[in-house]
Parts: sequence; structure tokens; C-alpha cells
Amino acid sequence: MLLKNHNLALELVNISEDDFYPNKFWVEFEAEISKRVDSSIEAYDDLPFELLNPSRIRYYFILDSPSIDIGQYLTGDMVRMHISPYFAISDTAFVRWSQESSKLSQFKANVSVLAEGAEGITINGIRDDEFGNVRTVVYDFTEQVPGKVMIAQRLFNIRKDITKTCVGSIRSIHSCKCNKGFEGNGVHCMDINECSGNLSSNCLPGATCINIYGSYKCQCEKGFDGDGITSCIDKDECVTEQTACSPSAFCINTLGSFQCVCQSGHIGDGVHCVATSIWTPWSPWSVCTASCGLQNKMRIRMCTHPESGMRCEGPSAELVECGMLRPCPVNGKWSDWSPWSPCTSSCSGIKKRVRVCDNPTPSSGGLLCTGSFEQAMPCESPDCPVTGFWSLWTPWSPCPVSCGIAFMKRSRFCNAVFSKKATTYCQGHNQEERSCGFPVDYCKYLTQPTDSVLTGKWT
Repeated sequence: MLLKNHNLALELVNISEDDFYPNKFWVEFEAEISKRVDSSIEAYDDLPFELLNPSRIRYYFILDSPSIDIGQYLTGDMVRMHISPYFAISDTAFVRWSQESSKLSQFKANVSVLAEGAEGITINGIRDDEFGNVRTVVYDFTEQVPGKVMIAQRLFNIRKDITKTCVGSIRSIHSCKCNKGFEGNGVHCMDINECSGNLSSNCLPGATCINIYGSYKCQCEKGFDGDGITSCIDKDECVTEQTACSPSAFCINTLGSFQCVCQSGHIGDGVHCVATSIWTPWSPWSVCTASCGLQNKMRIRMCTHPESGMRCEGPSAELVECGMLRPCPVNGKWSDWSPWSPCTSSCSGIKKRVRVCDNPTPSSGGLLCTGSFEQAMPCESPDCPVTGFWSLWTPWSPCPVSCGIAFMKRSRFCNAVFSKKATTYCQGHNQEERSCGFPVDYCKYLTQPTDSVLTGKWT
């Protein structure tokens, strides 16, 4: 079994023997949606109170099997039925035979038990009220439920032979004759097609003759009710049956038919009616949130039922100015810088540029522009002399002596910038010296290196 559609549908993937009637399926709606109870499957028996007082939250469903046709019989015939050709019966099984109506019911008043404990039954001299359905139910033990429960059932159908009437138990052309609506030798009787003979003329003009088993009927043409023989009266489809008219249409009865007309405010053929498009009422005006300056307030409306394909005339929105508001303060902003002014001299001069607080000009109590209104910078002409600049000093050279006084040096280079007209070299010296070493008198106190350079004698 599979539960589908949010537990609103049950699908039987593989039907079992015990799924058929008289067993039933039932569904119960929980009073609280949040309630979830996991319970095992138990044998269930309808209480008399529940049968007489059906619950609005419990509904029953039954699955019936196709009937087994055992043939046609005449009243008084002997009828035999046996379950073994259709189901294997165990030694512990219990079989019940019952006759039931073609309409199943929770109340088993229309069911009469014919036999119990027998695998087959025989009806000697069947009566008219015994034709129809006979059901046999097999009960036996199962693993899930203690005691015997239904494990299988079979439905037999006994059909009454309405083609002939016979006297006695012998079927012969002398003792049997065909009933009205049939023809033959009495033993074999065939249905007569009354509509192919003169009987069809009994039908009213416009009515149709329809052959049925053993007889015929006259059917009035569409839109009329009656027996087709004595009367065919116009049928008011708007009252007697559900028409195809749209819920938004009127049903108008006509002779032999009806007509659907869309109601006012709708268009269509009556079967399909859509509401005409109209404007909804105007919405309230929007709120003016500004306290100064200019602002508009707006209201809108919607064109309903776009599925009609119609368009509403007029605007869908309206704008109006809010009430008189004071001007809002405007803070000043600088204009773009002016071009640079000419240099005050050809070399090492000054050039300037200015800006104005007018983009926009402060008004209505707005703030002034912040910052300087003027900028100045030295002129840079490629024709003016350029002074060179020194590189970094090199490291000091090693001291040439280890005993005595000497000099070590360091140097730097002048990075001269050459222009088109003149160059001024770096100012200052490119070399420096300083003394190093120790006086000779102190050398005797020093450890003599093996590779030292000597300028005097050790004492």
C-alpha cells in the first residue's frame, strides 16, 4: 500500500485475497492535525452504534471482485457451486455461503446465509428470488491475527434464463416455448430485433427505436423526456440537470435545448464567461513626508480582470503637489578649479588657480563651502638651471695599518641633471677622510696579527 497526495489517497500496488469485500477499508480524519499516533494493524469489527450513527470523520471503502458466471437457469432447475476450482481450501479453513443483493451495504440485512462449513452447495429447484449473487467467504488462521479471519472470497452469479418457459424438468421442443421478444424452437431462443420490423413505427416521430434483450424501447430525441411512444415533452435542462453554463451565466430553456447567456458585467459565449475589466476605486493619497522643498503625492487604481482582454480607459495613477512648503536649505559647493595663472617669473616662479563657492551658492540657511578658494605651486620649467644632487656615501675604506696612525676614505657621486640650457653641479666635496689606527707607543700592548702591516718596530 502507498499513501499519496498528503495521505488523502491510498494506492494498492498488489491486491491480496483479503482486500476484497466483506473486508473494508476506512479512513478517519484526525480532530487535531498535529496528532500523530503510530498503531499496529488490528482486526476491526463495526459496532452496532457506529452502523446506526455514521461518523462524519470516518468513511468506508470496499473493493469487490468480478463475479463468476455459472450460466443461465430456469426456475426450478438444480444449481451446483463449488469453491475448490477457484481456491485451495486447507484442513483448518471454514467456508460460508451467503446470498446477497447486487447493492452492498454496511447493514447485512440483505445477506442471507445459505450454508456453512461446506466447500460446495447445491440448490434444488431454484426460486425466482434466489437468482443473483452468491458469495462464498473462506476463513482461516493467519500469522498476524489470532483466530480465524477472512483470507479469500469468491462471488458467483446465477442468471435467470428469460428466453423461454419450460414445463417439467425435460428441455425439448415439445415442453419449451420461446417467450415474447424471442424466437426459436423452444430449446434455443434468439432475441428478436423489434426495431428492424414494424414495431419501430410505434415510436413517436423524432424518437429512436432501441432494441434491448427480449424487447425494445423508444427513446425521445435529445432535449425531450417521455416513453417515446405516447409522449415526448420538452425537458427543462436548466432545472432537471447540471448544464454546461458558466457560474456567471443565466440558463435559458428553449424547445429541446437550452441557452447560456453571460450575466451583466461579463462577456463570453455563456459557457465561458469572464468579467469585464473596470477600474477599482482610487487608493488613498500617499503621505507627504517632506518638510521643505517640492514633493508630489500619488494615488493609484487597478484595471481588474485582465483575462477579458479589455483595457480600461483613463490613467491608472494621479499626481498632485503637496501643500506649500518652505524652501529647503542649500549647502554651497565649489565650482571647478580655474586654469593655472602664468608664472610670476621664468625660473623659480609661482603660479596660482582659484575656485568659487557657487555650484550651488549657499541659500536658505545652507552651509558655506569648506576649504581654500586658492591654490599656489612653484613653476617647473625645463629651461631653468637644475642643481645636481649627491648619491649616498660609500662605506669607509679599511684602515691600511694595524699599528700606527693612518687615514681611511669614503666617496660619493654627483648625479647631475642635464637640461637644454644649463646645469649646476652638486655643491660640496665628493670625498672625505678621517684618521684610524693607534699610536706606536700603544702597539706593544696589542696582539700582533700574522698578516698585519707594520710601520715601525715592536719593542
